[in-house]
Amino acid sequence: MKSLQDFIIESGKNKESKDSASITFDFTDLENAEEILDSLKDKEGCTIEDNKLTVNITKDNCEKLDTVQDILQQYTSTIRSSQKRSSDEQYAQKTLAFEKKLSEFNDALDEIANPDNEEE
Repeated sequence: MKSLQDFIIESGKNKESKDSASITFDFTDLENAEEILDSLKDKEGCTIEDNKLTVNITKDNCEKLDTVQDILQQYTSTIRSSQKRSSDEQYAQKTLAFEKKLSEFNDALDEIANPDNEEE
């Protein structure tokens, strides 16, 4: 059994060595999903399967994901301010989940692009 100190040291090492991430966005039942997926299909780090977009972030490609980030940010703003969201609670929940995924993506991108900012 590990001591608490060993556990804390190991946890710190895991966070420091994070140099890649994979985030999956689910576009199922969202407005204009096909158009957005089409615009992302040839972008660096993007893989599309059915209605899902997986973005693989690495140290090598994190600088090249600005366009992907912009497209997803604009799309999120669009679906979050949609009329359909106002009248359909399930749709509103899906847009909120999508927005949370975007936040995860932004955090992972920032963490990988700027690894030294997390030191105590």
